[in-house]
This record gives sequence, structure tokens and C-alpha cells, in this order.
Amino acid sequence: MELTEKKEDRRVRRTKKLLTQALTQLLREKQVNEITVRELTDLADMNRGTFYLYYKDIYDMLEKIEDSMFSALNQIMDLHEKEAAGLQTRPLLLDLFHFIEENKEMVRVLLSPNGDINFLHRLFEVIREKCLHVFPALPDNQSETDFDYRYSFVVFGTAGLIRAWVSRDCKEPADQMADLADALIRQGSLNDLS
Repeated sequence: MELTEKKEDRRVRRTKKLLTQALTQLLREKQVNEITVRELTDLADMNRGTFYLYYKDIYDMLEKIEDSMFSALNQIMDLHEKEAAGLQTRPLLLDLFHFIEENKEMVRVLLSPNGDINFLHRLFEVIREKCLHVFPALPDNQSETDFDYRYSFVVFGTAGLIRAWVSRDCKEPADQMADLADALIRQGSLNDLS
């Protein structure tokens, strides 16, 4: 029985992967509201009934893909919470850039004009919430407004760097990008926090 369940799980994962690949391909060409279940399943070479076993519609599928990505991102950030509190951002950035590299096709389409603008806003909020949680106390010489601007700089700067890197097909190694992001963050915002 366990073997059957594992085999079924593998089939489900494979089916969802094929649907995700097809959605990614279609999002390169058109906006999500222009994609039909029929064209998605035709491209994935499966019937519509299979799609409806897992998703209500295209929006539901996209939301579940994004939820899965954000769950993984939160796990990465939680793993490095203590390091980040000590202002050691490189390990977190390294895992973040490796995650982006592994998911570059989906990240690219989600950040593209055909993607989901809510994904970008949600990405900013996740990073911001984690930053606020990790660095809850203001240094004596810093106002709350100044602190907020620094976090905005880190969040939008990092997201912009990710967007540029993904649009270049992640040509530079993830390690190199983590080093660059860490250096930029340190030069531009963390100097006065330590």
C-alpha cells in the first residue's frame, strides 16, 4: 500500500510539474487572463479533467504555485533568522539566490509584464516582514522613518537585483549574486545599524 501511495504521489508531482511548465510557457506569450484551461492542458498533453483534479481554474493554479514558492521562501528566511539578526546576510542571500536560480523560469514569468503583479507586492511584503521581525529594535541615533527607508531600500533593491538577474537568465552564479547583494546592502543600508 505504501508503495502505491508513493507511486501515486510521484505521478501527481509529475502531472503538476507538466502543468506548471505549460503555464510558464503560456505566460511568456500572454497574460494569465488570456490563458484557457483547454490550451494549457493541450500544451501539457493531458485532458481537462486531470487539471480539475488539482485546480479550480488558471487563477487557482497560479495562486497555488505562488503559495508553494512563498512557503519555500519563508522556510529559507526562517532558517537564517539568527544569522540575519547578527547582520550576517550572506548565508540567507546565498540560499535565496539558489532558490531563485532553481525556479528561474517561473520567477521570470511572474515578474514579467504577463505575470502576476500581486506576486511582486507579496514578495516585497514577505521580505519586509522578515526584516522587521529580525531587526525589531531601532538604534539610538535612528528615527523610525529613517529605519523604514533603509528597509525599503533593502527590500526593493534586492527584489530589483533578482529581477535583473532573472531577466539575464541567471547567467552569473548564485554565489556571485549573493556576494553582490550582500555588498550592496552593507554599503547602502546596514552600515549604521551595527
